[in-house]
Amino acid sequence: MIMGWKSRITPERAVLIGTILAALAYIQDVRYDFILDDVAMILMSDTLSSWRNWKTIFVTQIFADKNPMVPVDRMAVHYRPIYRLWELLNAQLFGPVVPWWHITSLLLHVAVVFLVYQLGLKMLKERWTAALAALLFAFHPIHAESVAYVTASTDILVTLFALISFLAYFRFREEGASPLYFAGSLLAAALAMLSKETAVMFPWALVAYEAMREAPVETPARTEKFWKRFVWTLPFFAVVGAYAGVRAFLFGTSAELAPGGKHLSALLDTPLVLVVYLRNLVWPLRLSFFYPAEWSSQWTFLKSAAVALVMVVAAFLWRRYRDPRGVRLQLLWAALFFVPALLGIYTFPLEEWVHDRHMYLVSVPLCLIAAAVLTDPKWPGKTSVLASSIVLAALLINLAVQVPRFSDDTSLFESALKVAPGSAVAHVWYGEALWNYGRKEEGLREFKTVTDLSPDSAPAFERYGAALAQVGRDDQAMAEYERASHLASRPTQFRAFLLAEMAQIELRHSDFPEAATNMREALQIAPQTLNYHALLAQTLSQQGRTKEADEEMQLEASIRQRVFQEQRASRN
Repeated sequence: MIMGWKSRITPERAVLIGTILAALAYIQDVRYDFILDDVAMILMSDTLSSWRNWKTIFVTQIFADKNPMVPVDRMAVHYRPIYRLWELLNAQLFGPVVPWWHITSLLLHVAVVFLVYQLGLKMLKERWTAALAALLFAFHPIHAESVAYVTASTDILVTLFALISFLAYFRFREEGASPLYFAGSLLAAALAMLSKETAVMFPWALVAYEAMREAPVETPARTEKFWKRFVWTLPFFAVVGAYAGVRAFLFGTSAELAPGGKHLSALLDTPLVLVVYLRNLVWPLRLSFFYPAEWSSQWTFLKSAAVALVMVVAAFLWRRYRDPRGVRLQLLWAALFFVPALLGIYTFPLEEWVHDRHMYLVSVPLCLIAAAVLTDPKWPGKTSVLASSIVLAALLINLAVQVPRFSDDTSLFESALKVAPGSAVAHVWYGEALWNYGRKEEGLREFKTVTDLSPDSAPAFERYGAALAQVGRDDQAMAEYERASHLASRPTQFRAFLLAEMAQIELRHSDFPEAATNMREALQIAPQTLNYHALLAQTLSQQGRTKEADEEMQLEASIRQRVFQEQRASRN
């Protein structure tokens, strides 16, 4: 490939130049704000306030920092201490100075690009093909979400450590290097596992590698030798088991499925989710933070044809690249790394089944496969160069266009609503962004739109009611709260919170008996929630029931003392 330029442009120089171009496309994000979870997990995090909290990181999940005044029924447990340590390091070095956070995320991406090149050298055995794979990875716009959205750096970290682990494992197994490489591979695998849960598939990637190292033979003696190689993968399964054990010890094993996972029918939508992801990888022109729910939940003839086409292409590639086992291994890896992303149907609500950041690790083997296809010896040399150049140029231009989507919350969701105008989740987040930027009337319109799109959603009516209450439209707010209360009739933490909000409006309008009734019901549901007893005490005091009010304030004082002690203990 590029035979005439080999004396001047080596594959290594091509990767370096390409990485610089990708960095120039990304560097515009140093002007951008923190967005979404960045605010809660970085700016408002007590854990990141001091180096002394590093121990706390290993016994808490990433959403441990939360407002005690807003109870949450249930939250998915994400135990990622290495990722939180990375955030702690950034917080202590740079504080809230946003540009440096973007720069460190970009540096992680650059490191992964060079590791992809090293992986290509090991797997595909051809320097220019490996270089092309690294450039495809560097330029692909589907990575914009992982690099420009600071909190999504967890996907970069898990990929970084997984690639380091495999390269060290390869060095040990293929090149007879020191056992220290095997130990280093285990350590990197543990760091990957502690960065994001998707690393659970990494041991299976090693099993696939061992299976593909050479064709198995039929004789019993050689077959036994073939299976012995898998013993080397067992410590990596032990790493996953240790992670699962620690996680269960800290947070328990009980978990309830998200709305999408309550139905067996969701499993039938898995091929649709796969098609959406592959569509975004192959044709990344309408990327978005949210995608239309019908893309991954409604079958059509064209989607059925697309699923069939994916199967045909996979079978063709498997047969076509029978000899270069590196390509076959990458096909297996792509299938394995897709598993956590596809099983998102059992973790996330329907409208969040698909997120571009989940493709960061998956795209590594897919970029190697694409590079092998583009540099296939059956193609004429000039055709290969021309096709590769066009693809790279198109990806780089698209990347430069995609990054500005992440400048702030409003731009992010404005772009999302162009792709998914019917997404209730996108509308509610857009409403929150408008509200936070002081654009109250626009925010109210978005919250109202959410109630129209989700007429059975109690949280939608609650949020619209809360917004109305904040601008002084109490009568309208109470109407929305009552709709939410009718929908949320079960005695949950959410209902208690809703009743407390209603009681505050009733207090303002001197409806003391109604306020007291609502607060007593809220306390029956959540007796240990901060400020609930104080609200009831205020209501009772206004009715002249001083003794009962004093008793409630004593209970409130004990709860506040407990919360203070817990916060103090977490800091220490």
